[in-house]
Amino acid sequence: MRYLKNLLVNARIIGDSKKGYFYYILGEGVSKGTIFLLLAFYTNYFSKRDFGILSLFWVAVPLMSVLIDFSQRSYLKYYYIHTKKNTEELLSSVKYFCLSISGILLLIFLFKDELGVYLIDRISDYFVLFCALFYALIELDLSLFQIKGDYKKYNVFFILRNGFPYIITALVLVFFKTSVFTFMKVQLIVFFCLAIYNFRKVKKININKCLAYIKPGLNFSAPFIPAMLSVLVLSFSDRFIINYYFSEVEVADYTVAYTISSIFMAFFLATNKMWQKFILENLKLKNFEKIRIASRRYILIVLSVGLLIILLRKHLVFFLSNKTYLSIVELIPVIVIGMFFCFLYTILSNIPFFYKNTRYLALPAIIAAMINIVFNVILIPIYGYKIAALTTAISYAVEFLVIYLICLKKYKIDIIFHGLTKRII
Repeated sequence: MRYLKNLLVNARIIGDSKKGYFYYILGEGVSKGTIFLLLAFYTNYFSKRDFGILSLFWVAVPLMSVLIDFSQRSYLKYYYIHTKKNTEELLSSVKYFCLSISGILLLIFLFKDELGVYLIDRISDYFVLFCALFYALIELDLSLFQIKGDYKKYNVFFILRNGFPYIITALVLVFFKTSVFTFMKVQLIVFFCLAIYNFRKVKKININKCLAYIKPGLNFSAPFIPAMLSVLVLSFSDRFIINYYFSEVEVADYTVAYTISSIFMAFFLATNKMWQKFILENLKLKNFEKIRIASRRYILIVLSVGLLIILLRKHLVFFLSNKTYLSIVELIPVIVIGMFFCFLYTILSNIPFFYKNTRYLALPAIIAAMINIVFNVILIPIYGYKIAALTTAISYAVEFLVIYLICLKKYKIDIIFHGLTKRII
């Protein structure tokens, strides 16, 4: 840890924000660590079929939340970086917008029930909808806390949202024999309490003023909707496709492999919270060389963590599940490689974000998501569910390649391979 800290300080990623960086690492570690440590409990308590249903619920909630806030969480960050004035009014307007959209989605859900169409099943779908609403409201608050550098508030709410439902549900399951719906109920209650706690600070705004905030937000965030959905599709669609062609049992196997690999993703997403603030501020100051030096050292650190997870994969499978899941050990290196390309994408995605060219964020994500879906639909029935790990890795590699070429050609910025690509630029 001391070596990691020294590297980051030398890279000037954290600079005067050392405490913030380590708070984010701590917050991500506690929340994700809680999930990883309790994964063995859930995989052993539930049958593979029930765990597969729970896995689908876990991935459906963040996916649905994007359709509720229309990805305006991204505009909130952009607005604060460039304006800062009346940010609380913008936040309040977006929250009112979320409530309106969730009402429309509720009507759509009632209609699809009449048609017999379900995401998971009839009961789970409504848990997904309401959890997604409160997830979106909490995510808006987290976005503002993050970009303000209010890392203490961010981590408190982040840990409570991500880790608390797993702890409470585990306690309930230990003392009471209940079903897979217990987790959904507990998560709904926790999300509701957190969302309402912050909702009390929402300002009263007349509809005209509210629309005045929402309109530019939607214009900015519109390209983010397909981008965010595509990112979530890349992460989650394979499980729905596996469930379609096979069953919840195979979904459970793949989820354990993906979750173990996500230890790697949890690390770079935690560090990315400070990286995003660092790169946006330095892009504004045109400190390109400072960004290049920091990014290379940052990549080296993240790559080291990924290699460590690959080396320890078999031990992690035994620790986080049981021997019935041992067949998924071979999937972990492939998924981790894919996540490394995802990490490289997150580094570069801040560049078009800063220049307000959000359509360039959408393009690589959409292309990668389309490749992922097409490959999965074609290859999973032929080669089985394990091929999803390879299709995901290829899709993430394509996503990185497209955003890299955009940064190279459109902005003449290369913070990863600078020096090797001067002739291309």
